[in-house]
Amino acid sequence: MPRLIALDDGHGIDTPGKRTPFIPEIGMSIHENEFNRAVVNFLKIELERCGFDTLLVAPTDLDTSLQQRTDLANSRNADAYISVHYNAFDGTFSGEDASGIEIFVYNGDLNNESGKLANAVAKYLREGTVQNFRGVKEENFHVLRETNMIAILTENGFMDNKREALLMIDRAFQMEVAVEHAKGICEYFNVAYVPAPVPGGTGFNDVPNDLYSATAIKRAKDLGLLEGYPNGNFGPNDSLKRGDFALVLMRLYDLLK
Repeated sequence: MPRLIALDDGHGIDTPGKRTPFIPEIGMSIHENEFNRAVVNFLKIELERCGFDTLLVAPTDLDTSLQQRTDLANSRNADAYISVHYNAFDGTFSGEDASGIEIFVYNGDLNNESGKLANAVAKYLREGTVQNFRGVKEENFHVLRETNMIAILTENGFMDNKREALLMIDRAFQMEVAVEHAKGICEYFNVAYVPAPVPGGTGFNDVPNDLYSATAIKRAKDLGLLEGYPNGNFGPNDSLKRGDFALVLMRLYDLLK
């Protein structure tokens, strides 16, 4: 059975105070949830492609209460809880220029399974856009304390650091952060990370262009003779079932008649 990962995009789009200072270069402030929601949506796609099931604990733009979020994850017996956030220091660009990434687990969990998950995610976050790494820490946050599964909360930059604030609406950065979270989650659960298909490739995650049968698989797919699995894989080394063989034969027959 696939692992179920609860995904929490911190706060809501209109949560008071959860936004950057006004940024003259773009003529507006950026809401924290703009970043959190984008990353969680990308992370959902990444994880499902790798074979996980996902649960959005705050599926609307409203600021779903923390209790509702953790109650839902607990009721569905999620295997892990991932809460995505963006940090703040003093709420201004003129004060101390705090910056960087930090990951939180519940008090006493640093050397337990939550700590292992946090360190796996941290490993990949540190490989991405250059940011100060502030460490894996313990804190008494509701979503870490009231969840019945391993849980981490990631702070992926500072809203009151102008450079990092502008990263919040950078689609490439949002996607990068999602991929880094996904790679860490895959590593913790000993699941192979499946990258997104490369445009112009075979159309299957697990069929690289240099595979001996790649051209044949792509042609058969383009002709409608073969299909992959829902997660985007083809399984080039999987055994062919007699029922699947019959489907291919009939598709070929329909194509030729």
